[in-house]
Amino acid sequence: MDFFQFEKYKKTLSTGLVIHNSVSTRTAQDSVIQTVKVTVVDSNPDSNYYDPFLVHRKKIGDRFPMEDFIASDSSGIDDVDYTGKPTVVNFWFTRCGPCIIEIPYLNQLEQEFNGEVNFVAITFDKDYVVNHFLDRKAFNFEHLTDVRPAIDAYGVQAFPMNLLLDKDGRIVQVYGDIIAEHLNLSATLREMVNE
Repeated sequence: MDFFQFEKYKKTLSTGLVIHNSVSTRTAQDSVIQTVKVTVVDSNPDSNYYDPFLVHRKKIGDRFPMEDFIASDSSGIDDVDYTGKPTVVNFWFTRCGPCIIEIPYLNQLEQEFNGEVNFVAITFDKDYVVNHFLDRKAFNFEHLTDVRPAIDAYGVQAFPMNLLLDKDGRIVQVYGDIIAEHLNLSATLREMVNE
């Protein structure tokens, strides 16, 4: 790529909506080589591009219907009140690579705010599948399992999805994976706890 191609590409990236498609890592002799593939969706940041979380971002300020998920849960949790402190809700499943990759970050948040914040993981996986997964990998959230009807009714289209709820159960923020947002989420939670 010559200089002029690079400058044109750089300008397109800075003005467009970029979707990160893949990252591959390989080693060659004494080097680690990372390849990133991106797609520029549109050069107009105000255009309507596909965002699987947009429908949920439009719900910011609305009350999250936790009772719908508790009512259809198969793990035995019933009538738990998640109000009174902030809540992190994680939508995930056991075969979701990005979901699994973010678990250490979620566990770190749970450890940092242990007792000050509710942490709830919601999945369509059956209870026994989640328990088998948890036997091999720690995921220190309370788990609501086998809730596909509630997930479908709520319109979850992409995983992972993380919601931050205030003390009254209202949606404050919607995230895809939280790896890039981990520090911001931690700071936001700290502010909410101290309110």
